[in-house]
Amino acid sequence: MNVFARNVLLVDDHALLQHALKSMLEPLLAGGEIVCAASAQDAVAALRAGKTFHLVLLDLKLPDSDGLRLMTLLRREVPGVPVAIFSGQDAPIYRQLAREADADGFLSKSLDPNALIDGVRTLLSGRRFYDDQLERGRALQAGETRPRPKLSPKQERVLCCLMEGLSNKEIAQRLDLSERTVKMHLTSVYHVLGVNTRSQAILVGQTLNLSMPPEDA
Repeated sequence: MNVFARNVLLVDDHALLQHALKSMLEPLLAGGEIVCAASAQDAVAALRAGKTFHLVLLDLKLPDSDGLRLMTLLRREVPGVPVAIFSGQDAPIYRQLAREADADGFLSKSLDPNALIDGVRTLLSGRRFYDDQLERGRALQAGETRPRPKLSPKQERVLCCLMEGLSNKEIAQRLDLSERTVKMHLTSVYHVLGVNTRSQAILVGQTLNLSMPPEDA
């Protein structure tokens, strides 16, 4: 048994990408391997099969789960194993979401191969790696801040209800709206925040320190 071997679980449903990453990254693993899972169900099964993993690379978009939600489940399965987001979603908001969810890293699928290898090597060493960390450091030094999303009072009320865990029907009852109107407002909220799911909207909302606007706002 090679005590230096490292195993990586890649959770991504693109077969060509899986093959390319295996070829690129397995030389880093000292005799270990990359195990591929195309869904959340496959990922959980792989973790329960008995193999020791040293890193999980997780796509945000999977056929049966939201990646950030799945990350919480995977951490319960393998506490202590770093979980990093590996995504084609390249907008800054997704890195912010990953940080808010306490992911160990974020690697864009558009990264230069050498940068990707360096990032995985860093993660395997037990350190965090975000592919924008140098740019982020320069921005912080320059005193730059991310602009606050501009939500209307109606959108803020809907988002506050969403953050309370209310369903669309419950939001409609709370705000005296039709469910159709609530869905329209949620679509607008997702667009303004740059997200695709309820859980992502909640994570961004938690960074905004929102309070419920008055009804006449």
